[in-house]
Amino acid sequence: MGVAGNRIELDGRLLNQPEVRVAPAGTPVIRFIVDCSTPTEELKLGIVMTGDSALAAKELLRPGRQVKVSGRLRALKAGIKSVRADAGFEVIAEAVEQEEGT
Repeated sequence: MGVAGNRIELDGRLLNQPEVRVAPAGTPVIRFIVDCSTPTEELKLGIVMTGDSALAAKELLRPGRQVKVSGRLRALKAGIKSVRADAGFEVIAEAVEQEEGT
């Protein structure tokens, strides 16, 4: 069995209205926060999504909605060549779906 690579899937509740921007190259970018906490652990992750899929996902994203996010995990960088151990992570989303019943 080989290593599957950097892949994450999570279910959670959208905490904020997505922030929509356009990168200098003209690519749409959305950012939002998903709360994936359990009764015993607090976990809130920043999500970033780009391109046409970001524009499509934006229509599903309303604060309080349950969503499913799949993508990859990325460490936040302090500088071009160094990664701060305490900086945390964010998810680069490939897909966002609204959970059934929300």
